[in-house]
Amino acid sequence: MGRTNDDEEAGFDMSSGRNTVYGQVPSNESGAATYESPTKTTAPTQNTDESLLSPQTIISIVGSIVTSVAIVMVNKLVMNNGFPFASTLTALHQLTGFCFSSFLIFAKFIPKLPEPLPEYASTRYYIAGLYSSGLVLMNQSLAMNPVAFYQLLKMACIPAIAILQFVLFKKILPRATVIALAVILLGVAISTLSPTTPVKTPNPTRTRRRDSPDTVDNNGGIVAFFMGILTLLVSLGAVFTTALSQIELNQSPDLKRLSSFQSMNALSLISFGVCMTAATFVDMKITLKDLITFNVFHKLAAFWAVVVKEAPVGWILASCAMAILVNLFGFMLIKGTSAITFQVVGHLKTVLTLAMGAFLFGSAGLDGMKGLGVVVALVGMVLYSREKL
Repeated sequence: MGRTNDDEEAGFDMSSGRNTVYGQVPSNESGAATYESPTKTTAPTQNTDESLLSPQTIISIVGSIVTSVAIVMVNKLVMNNGFPFASTLTALHQLTGFCFSSFLIFAKFIPKLPEPLPEYASTRYYIAGLYSSGLVLMNQSLAMNPVAFYQLLKMACIPAIAILQFVLFKKILPRATVIALAVILLGVAISTLSPTTPVKTPNPTRTRRRDSPDTVDNNGGIVAFFMGILTLLVSLGAVFTTALSQIELNQSPDLKRLSSFQSMNALSLISFGVCMTAATFVDMKITLKDLITFNVFHKLAAFWAVVVKEAPVGWILASCAMAILVNLFGFMLIKGTSAITFQVVGHLKTVLTLAMGAFLFGSAGLDGMKGLGVVVALVGMVLYSREKL
């Protein structure tokens, strides 16, 4: 969670190498570590008593919306003031979450993190890997695609979750829920993808190289083709890992018994390692050639010089602190409701942000189709809420 892109608030069992038997373990926000091995395993089940009116759910929804909007604003200040390194900032978010939750455990504000259940020994590594991969790939998708296409990727997470739940757990969503989700996605698509400014036409006087034009065009076409394939794979991977990580976080008996802060402690350090590894290649521009020629230290020194001279340390610290709250409310919401409800709340945040911007700065931004899209999305959310009450 703790995502750093401009449009995010800001997001598990296949080929995991572990026993895929799911049992019902009560959620325990107090963090009690007691557990008795069940004498009888049960089939995978979803949260059948999900209610949007419980106090904890209301707190997690409101907290998730408020903190997600706040971190987007803070991250924009970070990115626009000398630190345009999204992957590094995401890694710092994860490291901060681990350090803060470790301090709470050390000071005995929360119980010590219990050992993994024997039959789920590798679950935490698996879920943390999926979760952090989703963060990295979503950030890269935003960097490689237009914002409109990135919005489509975010919307694709809901049908991806529905498909994965059917494939993994044979769960079929009720027809009324499917209709409500379709209305939500239609409204979000209209409100976020409708153009607000005329599309600029290319400058016809742009010059081209005169030497070997055919060779340049052919090489450019080949590069564009492979870049298109890479972009598609990154985009599909972002949707898949995000959807699967949220499903598994909601389903895992090992994490269900942990409090939100304990879950943060269990997953954040591994997530930091994955995100920091990605940052070395994405932000620090370290290549395979650099590794072979031992040019890594030069790249690291150059990156560190930029950070020391230009990084807005205060805003970075504020972003890391806000990321703790984003992760906290995110874990509460996913484990207390469902992966689809978490996605719906994310789209509610987008719609409310558009509406609030129009209210504060004038309604010009919601004229025409954008305003219609907000209304349609809100109607869909009302329908979804009625199904969950």
